[in-house]
Amino acid sequence: MANSIDYLVGVDGGGTKTLVRLARAGAAPGHGVLAQAAGPGSALRNGAAAAWRAIEATIADAFANAGLPLPSLQQLAVGVGIAGYNVAQWASEFRAAAPAYGALEIANDGVATLLGAHEGRPGAVIAVGTGTIGIASDLDGSQRVVDGWGFPTGDDGSGAWMGMRAVHHAQQALDGRAARGPLTEAVLALCREENAADDARSERDALLDWLSLADQAAFARVARQVVAHAAGDAAARGILQAAAAEIALMAEALDPARRLPLALCGGLAAALQPYLDARLRQRIVAARSDAADGALLLAQRATQ
Repeated sequence: MANSIDYLVGVDGGGTKTLVRLARAGAAPGHGVLAQAAGPGSALRNGAAAAWRAIEATIADAFANAGLPLPSLQQLAVGVGIAGYNVAQWASEFRAAAPAYGALEIANDGVATLLGAHEGRPGAVIAVGTGTIGIASDLDGSQRVVDGWGFPTGDDGSGAWMGMRAVHHAQQALDGRAARGPLTEAVLALCREENAADDARSERDALLDWLSLADQAAFARVARQVVAHAAGDAAARGILQAAAAEIALMAEALDPARRLPLALCGGLAAALQPYLDARLRQRIVAARSDAADGALLLAQRATQ
């Protein structure tokens, strides 16, 4: 089977976007990358069929970006790191619906992030994006997982977690229970824009309409406003500080002995770093690569 593989495909399937990276088969890790493409989110919360549609479309875009025709499925070794794969039912449905690739390896998105961050070596990673998960691979090969419980009860410190708190603050501000500042205005404007609300609709009605359709990805989009207004809005700053405190708790639970290199990854990592305790910031190392490269390692393993 491995001899028929011409391409390695790494898929980082998150709640907000799907990133696909394409490489030649047989290339050393980190080399031979031909192209990549980004598509809509493919987290398993929205169903296996929707996830595969997003993934297959993004794989096709990656080949188009490389100037290559889309080959037969048997020529592809695909590694997928996808949010929600730690839920047994979702994982079973996703694997059952998989296309007939020449080789396939699937893991939770946090595993792909860990593989990319430390290139398969021992280490710890906290991925902060739409959701959050912490994973450590210890020197003895054992693995620990912290959070990754999913929306809405878990994923502390994540984009969705921050977005929920920002919307809650906006609700309080509309009621007169909290001060109305730049964050509130930005949240209300976003809700009105995303729901195409008529200007005649009251702010309360526009927010209620948005909430009736809001999912994990929608709340994560609100988190961008938290980051954008943190410098001039105390509520936004407080949300980032609270998120950083959650990340610190995760780091301590992952590696109490503090002997593993720790990478902070994901779309919100850079925004959170300034709010972390100085001692924790000193422990953080730069990730060697990202989850898409980690997924390429999965694809490579699938051919062995």
